[in-house]
Amino acid sequence: MLMRNLLAALPGEDDFKRVDILVQGEKIVSVRASASGSRAVAKVGADGRSSPGDRHVGEELDGSGLLAFPGAIDPHVHFDEPGFTHREDFLHGTAEAARGGVTTVIDMPCTSLPPVTCLSALEGKLGTVSGKALVDYAFFGGFHGAMEPKSMAEAAMELAPRVVGFKCYAISGMESFPALGWEGFGRALDLCSALGRPLLLHAEDPEIIRAAQERLEKARGSSPPRWKDYYASRPMEAEIEACRKAIRARPEANAWLHVVHVGTAEAVRLAKAGGASVETCAHYLAFDESDFDRLGSALKTAPPVKEASQKALLWRLLAEGTIDYVASDHAGAPDYEKYTGDPLTAYGGIPGTGTLFPYLLSQGLFAKRLGLGRFLEATCQRAARRYGLDAAKGRIEPGFDADLVLVDPDAVTLLGSGSMFSKSAISPFSGMRLAGSVAGTFVRGACAFARPRLLAGAPPLLRAAFEASPFEEGTRNWA
Repeated sequence: MLMRNLLAALPGEDDFKRVDILVQGEKIVSVRASASGSRAVAKVGADGRSSPGDRHVGEELDGSGLLAFPGAIDPHVHFDEPGFTHREDFLHGTAEAARGGVTTVIDMPCTSLPPVTCLSALEGKLGTVSGKALVDYAFFGGFHGAMEPKSMAEAAMELAPRVVGFKCYAISGMESFPALGWEGFGRALDLCSALGRPLLLHAEDPEIIRAAQERLEKARGSSPPRWKDYYASRPMEAEIEACRKAIRARPEANAWLHVVHVGTAEAVRLAKAGGASVETCAHYLAFDESDFDRLGSALKTAPPVKEASQKALLWRLLAEGTIDYVASDHAGAPDYEKYTGDPLTAYGGIPGTGTLFPYLLSQGLFAKRLGLGRFLEATCQRAARRYGLDAAKGRIEPGFDADLVLVDPDAVTLLGSGSMFSKSAISPFSGMRLAGSVAGTFVRGACAFARPRLLAGAPPLLRAAFEASPFEEGTRNWA
């Protein structure tokens, strides 16, 4: 396919360039300046295929008026399969990712049964999700507190060739994936350093949270819990102290430490000063604790969003590159788990993979909080580099996978439950209006999502490809 007249976000450029992008098979083979008024014609046979001597393969798509970005990478999703598919599964989760311009996801090990802590669990997960994904995917392995040192070492050796990193928790509410403890954390970081795989840490200090919860229970007495009690039960100091302990555990191995979903600016600074990498999430940039009274369970995550001043600080740290990238921490749940009537027992999680790129596009790039280069780093390039996917992902450049997101900059996206493909549509972003709209998402040249405007002017092969449900042909997994 030849995509003509696109304004593309190219590596190393500060502004969009008008180009034609030629895709053959799964790869970008040419990115060239568009010739004004020219129209390169593909010779397409009756069977819809080009003959071997043709210069271009497939048909043409006129991208006039559209922006082209490399597909976003969401390096932190919980697609819950197998084991918790009443909340999410790979088909619905990856469909929602494609709707939002995400072309690669990395799934967490903790919200599967069994959790991905050994090779047999990984292979079982692969067998379950194979053929169900609309986008490319990779996996993290995991270490938890019920694992003996020997089993941790065995798991690390077995899984390292087939996962892009490992996940652990300083505090956990999951019976199937308990917290590791700081001694175990140090051991896990040693293993990851030796094997060349990042260790991801959910950084909230359990002692600080335990003390905060005890104070709240004593002060509240028999009164029912309120949303401000949930916020107070997981204070900013818990993130800060967890990052402090983490970077002190094995300073020589901190280059392999990655702190996930950080909502506190001082925790970011500590982790980065210690040599670790850091991600935040769109909800920490968009909301603060004052929004709990309005949004309630829809906004509940762990860690919770923080006081209003933290939003501005996180945006600044993201803009300057101190925060490496933004992930969704996609984790939806049905209404009976979200709306329990008790802020302390309601399920914590937001179905955010479809919101991630559109929110950063509107409130980051278009709002001029992020320059174009930094936007690309935050949405795809740094995650690709961190997890070893950067030879194929994250750039509109010859030789790279044809993972492309086409955006209509003049359209408006109204976020709402009716447009979401994920199993859960309980989102704090519902009702938000964002500048720009994802018109089409291509994964290695295959159309994974398209809005009517794009399909209306698309060649027959593109319309047929979208209508044929590309997930049935399978997508690449990196395991």
